Amino acid sequence: MIENVVAPLVVAVLVGLVVFIRRWLKRENPLAVTGELIVPKAWEVALPTSESLPSHVPEDKRFYWPMYWLLRNRGAADFKATSAKILVENRSEQPLTITNITVHKAQEGTPFSAAWVRYPPAGGVEALVLDFLLDEDQPTAWSATYEGSTEGLVRTGSRPYFDDHVIALSPGEAQSLLITGRANGVRCSWSLNIETSQAGKRRVVPVEPEGGVFVTSGTPANGFDHRWEWSWYDGAAARFVVPPEFD
Repeated sequence: MIENVVAPLVVAVLVGLVVFIRRWLKRENPLAVTGELIVPKAWEVALPTSESLPSHVPEDKRFYWPMYWLLRNRGAADFKATSAKILVENRSEQPLTITNITVHKAQEGTPFSAAWVRYPPAGGVEALVLDFLLDEDQPTAWSATYEGSTEGLVRTGSRPYFDDHVIALSPGEAQSLLITGRANGVRCSWSLNIETSQAGKRRVVPVEPEGGVFVTSGTPANGFDHRWEWSWYDGAAARFVVPPEFD
């Protein structure tokens, strides 16, 4: 008899505790952020040393995605631009406003010049595109649009995006953001901070992308010592070759 009374009470207490914890977590961390580096099927990277280029590429590393990470893990940086997809979600029960997104530079130096490597091309979700120029001391977000590729990125508007815009998220609402960090004459590793306002409270939420911080390298002042492309089109005989336009 006692067990029949106690058991439901225990269940009710546990359910109440779970609800309390979930609401507390939402209050403490109302904005959920996930960051994912975008690796295009045609990419370009800059290498810090000639030794960064592998003399042998394993069979499972020969396609665009594993090949990219093979070189990144050997110290390569994205050449001229890095793109990422950021998903922001208001997990709370109150409206939340993103008032700014800023770049935090972890390290900065001159562009890599040892070698340039590309994986050549093989012949839609609506999202806000924000462009950052990493050469600036404090890069600011500008709205932009792609015209075919990253090379065709065009800024829109006459002022930085957050000068006269915010991103308003209703309870439970999510928004996809495409972030591009471009470098002309610098090399830097970088990450993002998202500034929010909710019910009079301001927070800064760091973005922690998978694979670590972003790394982008601009064009070296005296050019590259070497230029290579991975000749995937040669099938089993694929290797690093001099691109036709530089042969």
